[in-house]
Amino acid sequence: CFSERLGYSCCKGNEVLYTDNDGKWGVENDEWCGIKDTDECQGKDDYPACQETTEVLYTDDSEWGVENDGWCVICKMKP
Repeated sequence: CFSERLGYSCCKGNEVLYTDNDGKWGVENDEWCGIKDTDECQGKDDYPACQETTEVLYTDDSEWGVENDGWCVICKMKP
């Protein structure tokens, strides 16, 4: 989720305590955490979503790329 690139973990729950330009935030274990947007791209079949890669190397019902020597799902950007 978005908060990992900012150095915070992702929330397991979805109680929103604060919202800013980065996204929705909650608190778990006395630490801020990011709440996943339901529209945010998710990985598939135990493969993560690509964080940086946009080069499509394989296509089935998803587009796939490689990061860190492993397959990842390439997310389509929202208009």
